[in-house]
Amino acid sequence: MSSSPVRLRAGQRLFLSYLVLSVVTVVALTFGIGASLRRHLTEQTRDALWREARLAVAFYDAHAGSEPDAVARHVGKALGRRVTVIRRDGTVIGDSEVAPGRLTLLENHGTRPEVRAALGGRVGEAVRVSRSVGEPQLYVAMLTGRGEVLRVAVALGAIYAAIGQVQRGLLGVGLAALVFGAALSLGLSYAVTRPLHKVGRVARAMAAGDLSRRVHARGGDEIGEVADALDTLADELQRRLVQLEGERGEMQALIDAMAEGVLALDRDGTVRRANPAARRMFGLVGEARGTATPAVSRQPAFLELVGTVLKGTPLPATELVHGQHHLLASAQPLADGGAVLVFLDVSPLRRLQDVRRDFVANASHELKTPLTAIRGYSETLLDPELPPDLRQQFTETVHANAERLQHIVDDLLDLSRIESGGWRAEPEPVVIEQVARAAWNGFSAAAEEQRVRFEIQADAPCDQVLADPSALHQIFANLFSNALRFTPSGGSITVLASPAPKHPGWTRVEVRDTGTGIPAVHLPRIFERFYRVDPARSRAEGGTGLGLAIVRHLVEAHGGSVEAESSLGQGTTIRFTLPSHPATHPVT
Repeated sequence: MSSSPVRLRAGQRLFLSYLVLSVVTVVALTFGIGASLRRHLTEQTRDALWREARLAVAFYDAHAGSEPDAVARHVGKALGRRVTVIRRDGTVIGDSEVAPGRLTLLENHGTRPEVRAALGGRVGEAVRVSRSVGEPQLYVAMLTGRGEVLRVAVALGAIYAAIGQVQRGLLGVGLAALVFGAALSLGLSYAVTRPLHKVGRVARAMAAGDLSRRVHARGGDEIGEVADALDTLADELQRRLVQLEGERGEMQALIDAMAEGVLALDRDGTVRRANPAARRMFGLVGEARGTATPAVSRQPAFLELVGTVLKGTPLPATELVHGQHHLLASAQPLADGGAVLVFLDVSPLRRLQDVRRDFVANASHELKTPLTAIRGYSETLLDPELPPDLRQQFTETVHANAERLQHIVDDLLDLSRIESGGWRAEPEPVVIEQVARAAWNGFSAAAEEQRVRFEIQADAPCDQVLADPSALHQIFANLFSNALRFTPSGGSITVLASPAPKHPGWTRVEVRDTGTGIPAVHLPRIFERFYRVDPARSRAEGGTGLGLAIVRHLVEAHGGSVEAESSLGQGTTIRFTLPSHPATHPVT
């Protein structure tokens, strides 16, 4: 198992660098100064030795009659050096430090380099350990006038000892300086790396998302400049992030507020984001992130659209059907993969188109019927030989169909004015019973002929409402007309007023009849324009098919609602709500 290499921190590397530099400096100074001092002292000693050797040769030549050994001893004592006299054959004949009786014991010096150089007419010089005294010596040899070699030597041990003492002193001072330098380098490395450590901590915190951290360096050096640059970068990043977050929030709010559904897909087709409109359209629960495309819709057209746009092909507006929704879909691929799909729910538009188509067809049919009758009977009336009784009958038929046509046109105009906003309710306190009886007066003669009873049950505090009098009159008139048309002889029509359940401050008004009733399958549609439960009977009795549609619009214009309840053979109840008059509902 191999171990990973040890990595030193910047402070440790800086400290070790200073320490190694100090050690190298001390060692270099110690040995360098020692070597330089040795070379310098040796040269000085050699120069002095050369001068002394010349003096010794001169003295030796001046005492030509003296014994060589005696002269060597005298000169050696005077100079404080070892003086040796050597014949040309290498025999030592005098030495200031060897007893005369021992000269014969000395080996032949003819092979010594300094002796050979002197015999050659030069000044001989050599440094070596003396075999006789056992320590390093500096030798200088010169040829005398007698033809012999005079050699002067000096021991170098004292010089080397002095140099060693100087080196030891330098080493001691160097060690002290090394300790001081180590402490100084440790403090300096800490002072240099401490702001770097702080910069590193702040940078790591920023990388983790905490852009509130700052270095706040005080120095004006390069590290301070780096810290200031990092603080400036953090300020700018924080400003940009706040700006981007604001723009992102605005974009998200805009997308969430869109009526169009927006689906953002990843490159694999899963949902990345869906706005509330899209979730409502496709019945997605929760955030819907990560939902697979087939889980959104299994319609082949939708899956084909997704597959095409994920291949990088933009798609123009295409209509899809998802459940009860008609969707106009457009799709755009994204540069980094994935796609954005936008869906516009055109179901209301399609329903309006269907309603308009039905309205045109129904209105054309309703208008065509009386017009056909008017045209046919009027052509017959042009016959001059038509009997008077038939002429009278046909004329009455033409008149009746013209009135029916007038009623249809009037109801269409009223309905158009209400739906377009050309008419607005102007509520005021009205008494329900008064308006209902005024509307019933137009049907009282027909009711007496059919023996249909009429009564009102609107006692306080539900006898007054806030409503537009003319609108309420028309509501009652249309309801009475329908009720009287389908109520058999001996039946009854009743108006009731009571507090609206679960709606304080509202009055519920009901118009009940004991007529033939309406099948349950027709109840949801009886408030549509031109919708008839029994078309043949309605047309025969002069109905326009617009009365209940007008009732619904007038009630809704007051903020109320209308509904129907019926059973075959037991009659029908039309129930609507209107705001109560405040005086009839005091605050408790």
